[in-house]
Amino acid sequence: MAATPDSAAPAGTDPGAARFATLSARLRQSGPIAPDDIRLWCQLGLELGHAAEVRHACESLLAAPAVHPALRPYWLHFLGTALLHQQQIEAGAQAQRLALDALCVAPLVYNPPPAARRLEDPRVEGVLWEALAQLAAGGVHAFAHAGTLLGLVREGRLLPFDKDLDLGLPVQELPAARAILLRHGWQPVPQRFAIDNLASYAHPRLEVVLDLCGLCDAPDGNGLLGGFWTAGGSPPARQRVTRFPGPLHLVPHKGPAGPVWRLSHAESWLAAFYGKDWRTPDPDFDTIIGAHNLLGFSALTQWYAYARITGAWLNGYWEKALRLTRLVLERHTPEDGLLLHIAGHLRTALAALPARA
Repeated sequence: MAATPDSAAPAGTDPGAARFATLSARLRQSGPIAPDDIRLWCQLGLELGHAAEVRHACESLLAAPAVHPALRPYWLHFLGTALLHQQQIEAGAQAQRLALDALCVAPLVYNPPPAARRLEDPRVEGVLWEALAQLAAGGVHAFAHAGTLLGLVREGRLLPFDKDLDLGLPVQELPAARAILLRHGWQPVPQRFAIDNLASYAHPRLEVVLDLCGLCDAPDGNGLLGGFWTAGGSPPARQRVTRFPGPLHLVPHKGPAGPVWRLSHAESWLAAFYGKDWRTPDPDFDTIIGAHNLLGFSALTQWYAYARITGAWLNGYWEKALRLTRLVLERHTPEDGLLLHIAGHLRTALAALPARA
């Protein structure tokens, strides 16, 4: 998908931004441009915050008299993401469903899924304990959460296949946590889709991201609410909301880098998140769409579900796409005709693959 840059970026210029500018100039010209370059331009545009431009380009590409079946799913996938970034969640989810429908008639390309072992570096766990100690010393009640908590409680270490570090904290303490992390060198990761209770920070030396997940007391007094709360006062039915047992009870713990906060009820927290069988390892579990404490199948959760299936399929990861499809059918919409068709389509495709040793 990536193409070789036409020219070297000026010193001090972000290579992605320079490549996007180069491709933008070519798109404005009347000459032909390779589909791979258009896909790269869309990807970079979304990463760099040009959702409106990507949306317009994808709408134009889809309105052409003839769209190649291999390309139509890409334009729909990028369109759906651009719509999400513009807070048009329902329209974005529908575009992702159209991408899935288009994939059913597109040429099939298979790739074995890559091995993901991002947190094997022992330094990453040291960074986690340092951050927890720094936040606690600064008056922030942050604690190991989600996959980070699961790894520490069940395995006694971080899960090697996890993709980032997760901390929970009271949502009102996010600004204080930001100040502390910035003071210790963490760099904020820009959000292309604004979520009020989530902030991400990249470590200055290691390739690891720390996600801060804000929680608040549920208005009905029943536990705590987490998940993804979209900016702009969207109604709860549109957001991705999760419910945890409450009230939040933290106890001091002597960590390797200094005193930290720890959940006193970690096992019930994990059972709420991962189900009663949380002690059984499941590397394929998808927290975003499979969390057991999700409150309904909201528009935002739908977007994530369809986009994750589409993304896996476009990358040729049929096994992952099938697992995600089955997860949505089992947990949310068991009679969804499109997803039932996709599951059968992917099963047939996988069965036809040559036997692998």
